Amino acid sequence: MRLFIALFAFTTPIVAQHPGPVVISELMWSGSSASSADEWIELYNRSNTTVDLSGWTLTRGSDDAIMLVLETGSIAAGGVFLIANYAADHEKSRVAGHPHHVTTAVSLPNTKLLLRLYDRDPLADGRLVDTADDGRGAPLAGDATTKKAMVRTIFHRAGDQPDSWATATEQSGWDAGASEWGTPGSIPARLLRDHPTGVDTLTEPTTWATLKKPAR
Repeated sequence: MRLFIALFAFTTPIVAQHPGPVVISELMWSGSSASSADEWIELYNRSNTTVDLSGWTLTRGSDDAIMLVLETGSIAAGGVFLIANYAADHEKSRVAGHPHHVTTAVSLPNTKLLLRLYDRDPLADGRLVDTADDGRGAPLAGDATTKKAMVRTIFHRAGDQPDSWATATEQSGWDAGASEWGTPGSIPARLLRDHPTGVDTLTEPTTWATLKKPAR
C-alpha cells in the first residue's frame, strides 16, 4: 500500500494553476521565414500594478526542465515583455522592435509544447504563475506553414486549455514586407477592446496567496 501511494505521488502531473498577474500571451514556436530558430515568447501583465520579473523562470516540457531565467526586468500594468532568440537587427530576425530580453535559450518544440512560468526557481519553492499548452501532440494554435503565432485569447483561463488560444489573425511588430502573422510586442486590438486598461475584468483578482507550487 505504501509503495502504491509513493508511486502515485511521484507520477501525479503538475496541475496548471489559475493564471497569476502575468500570463504567457503569445508564442512563435514555428520560427519565421528567415529562420526556424527565430522564435519568441511574449508575456502580458494583466494586473494594474508593475511586476518585477527578476528571477522569474520559464521551464519546458513535462519534466519541467529550466529553459531560461530572467535575471532582471519588469513589466508595467497592461504591458508586454518580449523574450526572443535574436535581437531586432539580427539578419535572422523578422521582429521589428528590440525584444526586452534576448537569449539563445529560447527553444520551442513543434510538438508536445509545454511551457510553465514561475516567479522564481521551481526547485526553490517558486510559484507557478502560468502555463502554455498541454504537452500533447501539436501545439494548441499557430501554424508552421504560414508562420502564424499562437495567441492567448482568454487571459483569466488556464493556459493548458485549447480555447485559451487561437492562431494569429493580425499582423504588427514585423519588419517591412514580412509575411509572418502575430503581434510581437503588443496585444491584438481585438483582445484589448475587452481589456482597455490592461486589467482582466472577467475574473476576481488573483493574489500571490492563491498561487502555490504544484505537487510533483
